[in-house]
Amino acid sequence: MDLFRKEDDDPAQLRKMTLPRRYRNIASMLSITVVVFSVFLISLGALIEFFQPEFFPNIILDKVPLHYIAWFMITFGIIIAAINVVLAARREIEQERTESMLPSDAVETKRQTLRDLRIHRNSYARSSKVSQHLWNFLTLGIIVLSGLSSLFSAYGPVVPKWLPMTASALVALFGVLMVQFRVRDVWQLREQGRIEAEMLVADAHLIETTDNLATLKQAVALRKRAHALEMKQLNQLFVETTEANP
Repeated sequence: MDLFRKEDDDPAQLRKMTLPRRYRNIASMLSITVVVFSVFLISLGALIEFFQPEFFPNIILDKVPLHYIAWFMITFGIIIAAINVVLAARREIEQERTESMLPSDAVETKRQTLRDLRIHRNSYARSSKVSQHLWNFLTLGIIVLSGLSSLFSAYGPVVPKWLPMTASALVALFGVLMVQFRVRDVWQLREQGRIEAEMLVADAHLIETTDNLATLKQAVALRKRAHALEMKQLNQLFVETTEANP
């Protein structure tokens, strides 16, 4: 959960807003390379024009003066540098737009904190409800199938043999499911998490909105408590499962 996320905040949209860093790095390196190469050409041209060497058989140098090539490279480097500056400016604009999506006041921070903690609580409530229904279904199934198995055994010659066998097999299967998946323990664990998350929601209603920094500190403190609750649930679920099934 992110305390600083608005409803229309889409991670994919944020990724599109930010220009990939590798393109900016490529443009920077290209502009530096072009400028360095241009300076090298200017220096080489000055040396050639000063010493007038006769051992430099180059068609390009014979047909096109070297300083023309140098000035072309300088112009090209300036264009690349300008493009890089434009990209950097665009990056700053996009960063400002991204930061503008963050909550700017204490009321917004409190609203988002309440929303995220309610989502946190509802996830525990759904898991608890699923475990409750599964526990009730398996328990009721074991009771009914056990009674039917006894009834089938009493009327042995009349009832087909596969019926009591099927009932006994289902009773054993339901019992194994209840033990191996710790349905009742998970139900209790998630219900405890729901109650503690409900307490976090109640505390979030008490967040003061008179000062932005104070509100943010209270929101972060609640988020840390929610994270501690997640770690507590994780440890109780997996550690106890490992101890029960070494």
